[in-house]
Amino acid sequence: QILILCNKSKTFPKKMFVTIMRCFFLWFIFLEGITSGLSTLNVPKEYIPITVLSGFLGSGKTTLLQHLLQNREGLRIAVIVNDVASVNIDSKLIASSSNPTEGSSGMVELQNGCACCSLSEELLASVSELVILSDMKADGEGFDHIVVELSGVSDPKSVRAKFQEAILYDMPLMQRVRLDTMVTLIDCSVFLDYIVSAKTAAPDETPELFYRDGEEPSKDDNEWMNNIPLPIAQALLKGRNFHDGVDNSVAELMVQQTETSDIVLLNKVDLVGVSSNNNERETINQIEEVVKALNPRATVYETKYGKAKLEQVLGAAGGKGVVEAGVVDDHRDALEAAKEGQKSTQSFVNDQSDHDSGHQGHDHSHSQEQSCQSDHDSGHQGHDHSHSQEHSRRSDHDHSHAHVHASNHAGIGTFVYQARRPFHPRRLTAFLKRLPIVRGLPETQEEIVNYDKEDKQQLAVDNILKKVLRSKGFTWCADSNVAALYWSHAGSSFEMQCLGRWWATLPREEWPPEAVSMILADFDDADHLEENASTSVGDRRQEVVFIGQGLGDSSNQHSLRDELDSCLLDNEEWDSFLSQREKENELQSTFTNPLNVQMAG
Repeated sequence: QILILCNKSKTFPKKMFVTIMRCFFLWFIFLEGITSGLSTLNVPKEYIPITVLSGFLGSGKTTLLQHLLQNREGLRIAVIVNDVASVNIDSKLIASSSNPTEGSSGMVELQNGCACCSLSEELLASVSELVILSDMKADGEGFDHIVVELSGVSDPKSVRAKFQEAILYDMPLMQRVRLDTMVTLIDCSVFLDYIVSAKTAAPDETPELFYRDGEEPSKDDNEWMNNIPLPIAQALLKGRNFHDGVDNSVAELMVQQTETSDIVLLNKVDLVGVSSNNNERETINQIEEVVKALNPRATVYETKYGKAKLEQVLGAAGGKGVVEAGVVDDHRDALEAAKEGQKSTQSFVNDQSDHDSGHQGHDHSHSQEQSCQSDHDSGHQGHDHSHSQEHSRRSDHDHSHAHVHASNHAGIGTFVYQARRPFHPRRLTAFLKRLPIVRGLPETQEEIVNYDKEDKQQLAVDNILKKVLRSKGFTWCADSNVAALYWSHAGSSFEMQCLGRWWATLPREEWPPEAVSMILADFDDADHLEENASTSVGDRRQEVVFIGQGLGDSSNQHSLRDELDSCLLDNEEWDSFLSQREKENELQSTFTNPLNVQMAG
């Protein structure tokens, strides 16, 4: 019925209709049994690896794609792009095409065995088409790699989730392809400006992220919806990746693209410092420090004109990197990186003290961190299931002794706050409002405990908080004894998500058998019983990573820790919490939470 209505509509774009028909056709193939349908074709046994390219418009993705398509190394690469015409392939290289200059969903095949096609409304449908095309080719001439170019405002996490869901639901396509490597290109000439920008990634506020130079938005793409019922229009647009970052801030989108990558290409390094008086090498080093703080596991290369070696982009991660991860895994990586950075900082201090007779030991605050590090190391083995916890510690320990881990990449530092008592939601909200956040927080006025605008110490803390670029981690709020929350702040945006229940609230017979030991490693007491919540809290915890300028400084770390400690329940509130812990409604009434908590999708 939808197709009939769309086809009769005079204002409905014909290209959209054709694309929808392609999707229906491809899903029909799968439902009828694609495996048997391809039995007469040349189906190779190995997977076709897929590389995903992310990056803002102008970061150099198109130039990199041209470089890949015109390779002289004998690799047959298929590329999925938003618009074939935008790639501007040399006509001398084209073997066959289907109206590529019109920006249609046609296919362009090159003489060297490569191919380029436009992205349909559904990414996996485009991938399926390329797999079918590859299998129809002669023996040994199928595609070696598939490269997917995302739009400049796409969140690569959503693309990663599509492939992970396809595996989860045993989609036949996943027997033929494998998401292998995530690559992000960064325009070094604007990165440091964007990473602190409060602008929204929307066409009216940041048109440079949506339209190329001289290009103007077309009204035709939106006018057709005026004549179609809203539910149908929403169904048709569901899954479009054109503007899926439209509600994000520019900084948040840049952080997402940087964090969700195995390879980061620092492109346009030759343009750094051209329009300013900044030292080129110093600026590039600063960009790399921010990137490594956001994504310590990524491999970083410097490039000019979007040209990278093929082996740096194709099959670089072997399907074993960020493509296998999720929210919890990304969080664990950040924690482990902070540990490693703290150890490297400790090693540096030791080396310095060996050469300085005036320093006979570390100051007391540093020894406390080292003690926490040792405790941490003995309690955490690492895992990849939800609700992970980095250390084991009994909750009857004074909550003011929250654990601190920190690393320092020159001016950019990483700090990990850990505690085993819940936050008071209103005090936490008041704290969050002191971070450089302009969207995602309620407009209600929250009281900040013992806050004095004239107090120099408070002003110093505010100065620290204003320089936080990123904060994320597991959170326990006092309005629930069940909900495992995850806080995510990037640039000027904030979101609190509910990932599900703490493992401690579930009977052990419901735990995944293969993950029991890893789950128990997250508990403050391996013999934890829910009825003994006054002495053990299971895997409930605060575990938040902060990344920002100056956070490698020990005094800044402890100032931030003290502020967060003040957001935890005091002893009287804790007793009240324990008396109501079995009654969620009472907790919600006693500890009202002004934050808007979203369920994780």
